[in-house]
Amino acid sequence: MEKISSRKNNRNYCLFRKIQEEYKMKLYGNLAKFYDLLYSYRDYGKEVNFLVRNLPPIENPRLLDVACGTGSHLEAVRKKLPRAELTGIDLNQDMLDITAEKGLNAKLIKADMRGFDLREKFNLVYCLSSSIQYNLSREDFEKTISSMRKHATDGKVIFDLAYCAERWREGYTNITANSNERYEVAELYTSHSLGGFSHWNPIYLIKDKQTGEIDMHVDKHVIKLWSVPEVEDILRNNNVPYILKQGLSQTEEPSAVPIFILEGLKN
Repeated sequence: MEKISSRKNNRNYCLFRKIQEEYKMKLYGNLAKFYDLLYSYRDYGKEVNFLVRNLPPIENPRLLDVACGTGSHLEAVRKKLPRAELTGIDLNQDMLDITAEKGLNAKLIKADMRGFDLREKFNLVYCLSSSIQYNLSREDFEKTISSMRKHATDGKVIFDLAYCAERWREGYTNITANSNERYEVAELYTSHSLGGFSHWNPIYLIKDKQTGEIDMHVDKHVIKLWSVPEVEDILRNNNVPYILKQGLSQTEEPSAVPIFILEGLKN
């Protein structure tokens, strides 16, 4: 039974990986320019305050944002640390183009988190917004951890598990909407899981206020629902020192998002 289950999980992984690669680029290409508007409720400043508390006390710290998206965290870091040296990587060029338009004086590079080599070292490497959960297999997760740590020599690596198995809400229906002078944007989805992977199809509605036209986009969204013990097992088996925190505040929040703080590779 164990071998049959293993083969079934492997088929699920291959299927979801194919869906992820085919649809993620399409979605972010179509909706990249609306991403910041849709998620403008996020308190990026609070998240960046947590990052800053984990930086060494130096004048010009060097930070690397892995899966930087449209650069919302980079933008918040720039406001907090005007003299910091910032770099962001992402697999989607449309997202990077929007980040570039923000004029953050950051180096932006198209790269895969599972195997990038920038030939640079940073005081802090971070991967937030549950982006690390796009690693659908243990092997990919280990590759990403290794890539981030080798860029954080004598520094730290921080990532979150916003959609960990412990916090997953099966059948949860969510509606998010926002607007600006030109557009109204809404996202609707109901969460489902299958074989340890999230599996839901968000519907995005975009209304152009000037023309009255409404566009609809349907996404197929897949991430791995890693549990905290699974991630801890990966880190221990790879001899990675880490600290686990609950939430971004200085006090523990039992129901908050798990945050992992890793040591970078030493020189």
